[in-house]
Amino acid sequence: MFIENAIYAFKLPLVRFTGDWDFNERKRKVEFDFDMIELLGLIKIKLGRKEVAKIGASTGLGSANNEKLADNGRRAFFDWICADDNIATARGGGGGLALWKRVDEEDE
Repeated sequence: MFIENAIYAFKLPLVRFTGDWDFNERKRKVEFDFDMIELLGLIKIKLGRKEVAKIGASTGLGSANNEKLADNGRRAFFDWICADDNIATARGGGGGLALWKRVDEEDE
């Protein structure tokens, strides 16, 4: 399993961050690290979490708070609010609201 954040043009990922994640059920917290950047679906660059956090913060794909967390050896996170079969909501480590919608490939 992996987590992804990306900017797409139609179905082509222009920039995509991927990494691993864990869910702490008691705290309702998703903690994750992005350690791979993919450009145009062609070029994959393996980086450390500090470098990815810095790139994410400078591009708007991540929170500046993630840089601080990486400096302290901690992972970026979302505090889970609610989820059902189609939508999920969470509060990001930088304070923003995160929304996800399930997208099935056959629906695209």
